Amino acid sequence: MPDSYWAERTYIVRVIFEEFLGIPAHIQKTSHSDVIITAGDHRKLVIADTLFSTPKLLWLEPTSLPMQPLKVWDLSTTNLHPQLVHTDIPIIFGDDPHTLNFLHQSKDQIHIGLDIFGSAFFMLTRYEEVVKTERDSLDRFPASASLAYQENFLMRPIVNEYVEILWTCMLLLWPRLSRRQHYFQTYVSHDVDEPFRYVFSGPKRLFRRCIGDVVRRKSLMAAARSVESWLEVKQGNLIADPCNTFDFIMHISEKQGLQSAFYFIADHTCYPIDGDYDLSHPLMRALLSKIYQRDHEIGLHSSFNTYKDKVQTQKEIDILKSACLEVDICQQDWGGRQHCLRWETPTTWQNLNDVGLTYDTTLCFSEHVGFRCGTCFEYPVFNLLTSECLGLYERPLIVMDATVLEKKLYESGYIKRRSFQDNQINEISLSAVFRQLYSSLA
Repeated sequence: MPDSYWAERTYIVRVIFEEFLGIPAHIQKTSHSDVIITAGDHRKLVIADTLFSTPKLLWLEPTSLPMQPLKVWDLSTTNLHPQLVHTDIPIIFGDDPHTLNFLHQSKDQIHIGLDIFGSAFFMLTRYEEVVKTERDSLDRFPASASLAYQENFLMRPIVNEYVEILWTCMLLLWPRLSRRQHYFQTYVSHDVDEPFRYVFSGPKRLFRRCIGDVVRRKSLMAAARSVESWLEVKQGNLIADPCNTFDFIMHISEKQGLQSAFYFIADHTCYPIDGDYDLSHPLMRALLSKIYQRDHEIGLHSSFNTYKDKVQTQKEIDILKSACLEVDICQQDWGGRQHCLRWETPTTWQNLNDVGLTYDTTLCFSEHVGFRCGTCFEYPVFNLLTSECLGLYERPLIVMDATVLEKKLYESGYIKRRSFQDNQINEISLSAVFRQLYSSLA
C-alpha cells in the first residue's frame, strides 16, 4: 500500500477488514501506486488509489472533493454478482476509463478501478462536511449539500455495497475465505425533550398553551382538553399527561423483543429548546429507575449548544451518571444523540469521545431519511483534523420519525406550511399520530 496518509489508510483498512468483514489484515508500505491485496500467494487484487493520492496541500480543500457528475459503473455487464441495492454503482473516487469498465480480470489477478478504501473513508469520516461551508439556520450540514443527495444515492448504504464488491472479488481469487456473519437488528431510540407536559408547568404556561390552541390551532376543544389534563396531572394523575408515554413505548418495544434507548437532557444551554425538566426531581429519578428496571437503556441527549463545547458536554454526562447512580443504575455502555441533530465534524465526535461515551447516534439529516454515513453498520470514528482513530463508535441514525411524519403530514395537507429547514413541526397534536404509529406494531 502506498505510504501517503498512513493513519487514514490504517483506519479504513481496519474498519473494512476487521469491523465489517471480520478478517485480520496486515498493512505494508510499498512503492506501488495502487492498493494491492494478497494472501501470501501469487494472486493479487489491485484496487485504484485516488483519494489518498491527493497532494497534502489540497487535503480537505474543495479541489479534493469528487468530480461531479459521478461516473456510474454498471456491474450487470460483469461476472460479479455481489449483494447490491442496484447494479449501477456510483464511483465516488476511482479511475476514469472511457469505457466505464472498472474491472479487469485475468486468471490470477483482478484490477478494480473503484477506489473502495478512499470512497469509504470519504463517507464514514464525513470528509465533505469539513470542506463544504453550507449550513442551515441551526448550523447543521444540510442533506442538499451532500454528495449522496446530489448524486441520488442517499437511500443506499453505498459503503456496504463497496464492501460487497470487494468481498466478491476476493472470493474469486481465494474461494476458501470466510467472513463475519452480520444479522439484522433494530435499534429504537427516543429523545426525551419533554417527559411531562404539565408536571413542571404552572398556570402561566397553561394559559399560553390554551391561547395557542385557540389562535394557532383554532380549536376550543383542544384548549379544554389542555385544561382538563393539566388539572388531572396536578392532582397526581400522571397518566393524564399527554407526553407521559414511557410505559406505552416500553410495552410495544418489549412485545417486539426490542430494547428502547431513552436519551435525557441533563442541562439546559438554550431555553426553551432544551425543555424545562431537572433530573434531580423525584419524578425524573423514578422514571430513570423504571426504565432501567424494565431492562431498557438510558443515554445522553446533549443540549442545544453542546455540539462544539466539550466542557458543557462533560458537565451533562456527569449530571446524568450522577442521577443514575443515586437510583442504583449501573450501565456499562453510554450512548446518546445531539439535541436537534446539531453537529460539527469532527469536533462533536472528539467531544463525545473525550467524555467517555461509547457510541453516538446523531448522524442522519434532519430533513431527509437515509444513509448520511453511507453505511448501516456501526463503526469506530476518525478525527480528520488530528488523523486519529477514536474509541467512540457511530451508530448511524437511518430513519427519524419526525422527518417521516412531517413530510407525510405536509403531503396530506395536515401541515399547512413546510418548515423542513429549521426542523420545526407546526404546533399540532402529534401524540395521537405517534400512538397510531406505535399501535400498528402491537
